[in-house]
Amino acid sequence: MSLNRYLLNIAYIGKPFRGAQLQVKRESCQPDPLTVQGRLEMALKVLNPCNEPIVVLSSRTDSGVHAINSTCHVDLYRRNGVNYEPKSVTFCLNKYFSAHDVPIRILKTYIVPETFHCRYNAISRTYLYRLIISKDNDTCSRSNNHFNYIPIEEWERSLFLCTDKFDMALMKETAKLFEGYHDYRSFMGKVLDRQKMTRRAIEYIKIINKEKTGYSHYSWPTLIDGPNPQNYVYLDIYMKSAGFLYKQVRRTVASLVAVAQGKVTIRDIKFMLEIPSRHSWCPQIKTLPAHGLYLCEVEYAREDLDTFRSTAEI
Repeated sequence: MSLNRYLLNIAYIGKPFRGAQLQVKRESCQPDPLTVQGRLEMALKVLNPCNEPIVVLSSRTDSGVHAINSTCHVDLYRRNGVNYEPKSVTFCLNKYFSAHDVPIRILKTYIVPETFHCRYNAISRTYLYRLIISKDNDTCSRSNNHFNYIPIEEWERSLFLCTDKFDMALMKETAKLFEGYHDYRSFMGKVLDRQKMTRRAIEYIKIINKEKTGYSHYSWPTLIDGPNPQNYVYLDIYMKSAGFLYKQVRRTVASLVAVAQGKVTIRDIKFMLEIPSRHSWCPQIKTLPAHGLYLCEVEYAREDLDTFRSTAEI
């Protein structure tokens, strides 16, 4: 038998899953179909390996969070001693997901050294939070009628806000406070045993106004009583770090939104950063929902990439 470790670049829509990682103790050989990990393990059985495939994820995304490009690795034994071709792994898994209507796709497959670990070898992770903000004061005053006109492809893919006040300049100014090395204990959802160390270094927070970069409104219907697409601001908020605490990204973006709406001040944000504690969290800030969050990229060192290229799609 021949053992190989395979690295998979994966994308998925998080809505059908209760999280990326297995939620219960592995007491049986049956994968958990309600997690991304479980579905991957079910699909890998199509390859008929002689071992039980155990998937290791590079990031533990929460229930409802999406991934544009995440990674995982798995060890596979093949009876005849011949390696699985990476292209065949990609094709077979995607065929399985399509046949079973599972919103997971394999972007690429690599053979990597047995010493490689997709989580521990990762040097950074980049997340995206998508916001669509109504600037129409009249629409905002008419309860939630504007939600009737949300393009279907944006439903539960972005967070929609209807607000008559949103200070973009103040939001960007506040984002700068989070960059660098800080103790982000105040921005954790809850204390987890595996995250006793709460200091992290955020490389950057980028806020991109897609309205100013020619974002297409092709999907908005032409309705007599519908909202004008030009009255909406489309924001992509990117955050990069070696690692994040539980719910840190969603609570950080929630803080930026609260400042922009005038619900809290920059002084409040500074207090949470300077006095890190779960008791420092401002109750006026509500953690943003998961459906607007995407894991965009998991980055590896150059020497790892060179190894991947030498064995990819052989």
